[in-house]
Amino acid sequence: MPSGPRSRPSTASRTLAGSIVVATLAIGAASGLTVMQMRASAWDQVGRVSQNLLESVEHMVDRNIELYDLSLQAVVEGLHNPEAEGIAPGLRQAVLFDRAATANGLGAILALDAQGRAFADSTAVVPRRLSYPDADFFRVHKERGDVGLYIGKPIRKETDGRWTIPLSRRLAYADGTFAGVVVGTIDVGYFNALFDRLSIGDGTRIAFFRDSGELLARTPRPEAAIGWSVTEAPYFHRFFERRAGQFVDVARIDSVEVLFSYSRIGKRPLVATVMVPTQAIAGLWQPRAIAIVAVVAFLCSGMIGLTLVLQRELERRARAEERALAANRDLARLAHTDGLTGLPNRRHFDQAFARAREDVARNGAPLALILLDADRFKRYNDTYGHLAGDEVLRAVARVLRRQVREPDETACRIGGEEFAVLLPGASGAAAAARAERIRQALARLRIPHVGNEGGVVTVSLGVAEALPAETEGQCFSAADAALYEAKRQGRNRVVVRPGGEAGTRVA
Repeated sequence: MPSGPRSRPSTASRTLAGSIVVATLAIGAASGLTVMQMRASAWDQVGRVSQNLLESVEHMVDRNIELYDLSLQAVVEGLHNPEAEGIAPGLRQAVLFDRAATANGLGAILALDAQGRAFADSTAVVPRRLSYPDADFFRVHKERGDVGLYIGKPIRKETDGRWTIPLSRRLAYADGTFAGVVVGTIDVGYFNALFDRLSIGDGTRIAFFRDSGELLARTPRPEAAIGWSVTEAPYFHRFFERRAGQFVDVARIDSVEVLFSYSRIGKRPLVATVMVPTQAIAGLWQPRAIAIVAVVAFLCSGMIGLTLVLQRELERRARAEERALAANRDLARLAHTDGLTGLPNRRHFDQAFARAREDVARNGAPLALILLDADRFKRYNDTYGHLAGDEVLRAVARVLRRQVREPDETACRIGGEEFAVLLPGASGAAAAARAERIRQALARLRIPHVGNEGGVVTVSLGVAEALPAETEGQCFSAADAALYEAKRQGRNRVVVRPGGEAGTRVA
C-alpha cells in the first residue's frame, strides 16, 4: 500500500520529536527550579538579615528614648517637689538635671511655663531667653493632659542648623491644669551615626519616622528629607497593617525599588524601617543564574538539530496552529471589547496604557490621558430608563470613534459611564484641545436630559500628561483627580492637572 512507507517516517518523527521535547523540558525544568531556588534563597537571606538589623535599630532607638525620658521624668518630679522651690538656684539646677541629659547626642533640657517661656535650663543656672509657644509639642501638651511622653516633629537648631528630635512631658498644677512643659532634644546626627555602624552596605537604608509620617532620622543622610511627611507615599498605610512585616515598593525619597522591612519601636508612636534595594538582592543570585541559563541554552541548542527531521510535520502543524491562532485572536478581540459600546474594555486599556508608557520611555515622546464620564448619568437612568442610558453610552462611544486617530490613539470604556482616551505624542495642551472637541461634539448632539444643567447630555473631562517618573497608576490618578475637579467646578468642562490649561464650558 502506498501509504505504508510514508507512515513509518511520520511515526519515527513524532517519536523523536517527543523524546527531544521531554529531554528539553526536563533540562529546562531542572534549571528553572535551580534558578528559582537561588532567587528564593537570596531573598530569604536578605530578609533575615534585615529583620536582625531591624531588631537592633528598634532596641537602640527605644533604649535611648527610654533613658532620656527618665531624665525628663526626674525634672517633672523635681519641679513638683515643693522642697525644691526654696533652695539656691545652682543647687536647684543640680537637683533637677542629672548627668544623663549631658551625654553625647543629647541636648539641653528646658522647663517651660504655661506661656512657653523657659524658666529652668540644664545648661545654665540663669535660663536662656527661649520661648516655644508655637511648637507642636507645646500645643499638644497644652490641649491634652493624657499624652505622657511626646515625640515631636524634628526641629532645626538656629545656632548650627542641626536637626533635633524634641521629647517632652507635661507639667501640671495640683488641680491638673496646664503648668508648662519639660522638653529635651536628641540630635538626629546621633542616630545617623549609630545607623552608619549598623548598615550592611549595598545601598541599604535605615530610617525611622513618627506615626503621623514625619521622617526623624535616615541613613544615608539626605538632610533635606528630615521632617518630610511620607504619608503621601502609596505604601504608607502598609506600615500599620501589622506590628512588623516586609513588602516591596518604590521608596519615595530615592525612587528606587526596595525591600522594606519595618517594625514598631516598642510601644512608641514610631516606626523603624530597613530598606534594601532589590537590585542588590538580584546581584546575589543573577550572575550564577545567567551562567546556568547559558549552559542549558548550549545543551538545548544541540538538540535543535534533531528536530530538522520533523520539518514536514511541523509545517503541517504550523498551518493548523495558524488557524487556531486566528480563532484565538477572534476570542481575544471579544475578550478585550466592551459588549455595549463596541469600544475596547478596561483590560485592553490597561495593556495599551502599559505599552504606551514603554514607548514613551524609549523615544521620549509625550503621552496624554483623558478620562471622561457622562454628567449626572444616574439621574438620566432614573428619568429615562436604563435602555435610554445605554443609548447615551453608545452615543459617547460614536463620538470617541470619530475623534480618535486609530491605531495610534485608543478610546476605551473602562467602567459604567466612564471612558478613557490615550493620546501618544500629545502634550497636555494638545490633549486639552482634543478633550474640548470631544466635549463640544457630544454637546452638539443635543440629547435631552432634564436633570442636567442646560437640559442636554454633557460630559466632564480630566486631562493628565504622563510624567517621566510617573507610573500608570499615578498618571491615571492625576487624570481622575482632574475629572472630579471638573465635576466640582460645575460639570460640562475640561480640567487639566496642575500646569495645564482648563477648558471652559460652552452653553
